[in-house]
Amino acid sequence: MKIQLDDYYVFCQVAKYGSMKQASEKTRLPLSTVSRRVVALEENLGLQLFIRNKNKLMLSNEGGRYYQKLSGMVEVLANTIDELNDDSGLLSGHIVISTTKLFYTRFIHPAILSLLKDNPKLSVELKHSVNSTTLTDDVDIAVVNGELPESNLIARKLIELELAFMANEEFAQQYKDEIANGEFNALPYVATLSHPSLPITNKSTDEVIKIQPSQKFSVIDAEMLLSAINDGLGYAIVPLYATESQNEQFKLVPIFEDYALAPVPFSLLYRSRNLQSAAQRAVVDAIVSAFK
Repeated sequence: MKIQLDDYYVFCQVAKYGSMKQASEKTRLPLSTVSRRVVALEENLGLQLFIRNKNKLMLSNEGGRYYQKLSGMVEVLANTIDELNDDSGLLSGHIVISTTKLFYTRFIHPAILSLLKDNPKLSVELKHSVNSTTLTDDVDIAVVNGELPESNLIARKLIELELAFMANEEFAQQYKDEIANGEFNALPYVATLSHPSLPITNKSTDEVIKIQPSQKFSVIDAEMLLSAINDGLGYAIVPLYATESQNEQFKLVPIFEDYALAPVPFSLLYRSRNLQSAAQRAVVDAIVSAFK
């Protein structure tokens, strides 16, 4: 059997992203080349690696077995070849980072900007974070928050951020009795889709409680969160750093001040370093250094 390593690499990229189009974009190969190499590999192996439906591309049982065995080794080989072929001493490659706009702008941008200016062959793609505790297949590095699940991924703590209950002034006045009585669940609440679970402590009694507020509105990011509570749709738990640059635009006040929120940890989540390219390791190191 003639072994074409490129075909296995392309197969693993299609399996990773679940789409020939996305694999084409990530590998910077023409879509026709990606399709041709997958078909050639299937013919060479005498196996159907993908189940093709009208709108979906799924691994077959055999395809899943090949991907599980090959994906890690193929990534390591591809990264090693890239490093050997790059004799300029500069970083190259395409790195995908998952984070929120506000967190990236506030904490990470200067480090990435410097890295991109110093390495013309390096490119970075930002994807908006829609899950607070995981790393999806189409992302190399993710900024996550809250408690992390057990996994074989590597997590490095970046920072802990203070939180507060916030609302606009009219809302605080309208519901002053409920706020004074600590009636969290009786008031309309604005949440982010990736909202962490946080302990709340009564400052007077040190009692730790759990709340289940009525979600009036669920939004995508902190900027939308601030806008929604500024418009009076409800109250929210807000990271204090998010209000620092928004004081003029939003007129918000703290509420439930008799209760304290534990700071929320933000971490960098990524795969084992032996599965990373030099560029991925450099991006991780640059982000971590920004918090020292």
